[in-house]
Amino acid sequence: MSSKSVLITGCSDGGIGAGLALSFQKHGWKVFATTRNISKMASLANLPNVQLLALDVTSSLSIEAAVEAVKQETGGSLDCLCNNAGALMMMPVLDTDEEEARNMFNVNLWGPLAMIKAFSPLIMNAKGTIANTGSIAGYLNVPFGGAYAASKSAVMILSETLRLEMASFGVKVLTVVTGVVNSNLGSENTGFQLPSTSLYKGAEEAIRERALGGGGAKMSTEEYCEKYVKAVERESSGQVWIGNSTTAVKWGKYLPASAIQDSLVSQGTGLDQV
Repeated sequence: MSSKSVLITGCSDGGIGAGLALSFQKHGWKVFATTRNISKMASLANLPNVQLLALDVTSSLSIEAAVEAVKQETGGSLDCLCNNAGALMMMPVLDTDEEEARNMFNVNLWGPLAMIKAFSPLIMNAKGTIANTGSIAGYLNVPFGGAYAASKSAVMILSETLRLEMASFGVKVLTVVTGVVNSNLGSENTGFQLPSTSLYKGAEEAIRERALGGGGAKMSTEEYCEKYVKAVERESSGQVWIGNSTTAVKWGKYLPASAIQDSLVSQGTGLDQV
């Protein structure tokens, strides 16, 4: 059994973060499970070796408090940082609200960057791992997912660059390219609707389904999290692809752009109803 420590962002009940907390805990890790509101981690309360922390990845003060809490428990080291917290946005480019898009980038890109900078001394002390959650969306130009895909593409480039920069210090950087997985991503989009002036009203129902996290056969949260934890425990560095549809995207990204690819990524999006 491991005696290592891990901090995971975005651990609200029913999501991948909560699943990761359970998987790491079962593997014997000391788990710091975090989300903005501790009451949303009821499924993790009272579990042995799981400490709940309130953490907003977009707040420097909140991050500083989390660093201090971890230092007090571990003596100044952390074996793994899992940047899992994420926000989903589905909207036609022409209808995208810039402020909402900035908020999403704050969670999906700038939040992980701030976490990396704050926790890197602890990770370096342990010669540990930084695991950043990417997405196959970052390789796909799926209609109505442009802003979200851009945020995930950006965090994966950031992660892979960090891998090279941290290697000299004995730190592993894992980019988890996530496929289609059962999660609560999109659960905050229940009020989704297109602007009344949108040119894409014919596709609204299809976009709403995707905004709520629907679409496609999904890998179970448990299977995804077990594969994720095993990749960390192997001390992997670089990309690891986990989830349904990852194989097709992994190899398909090497193919030249074509009308066939455009047709495939457009299927089921409602674009044909516009």
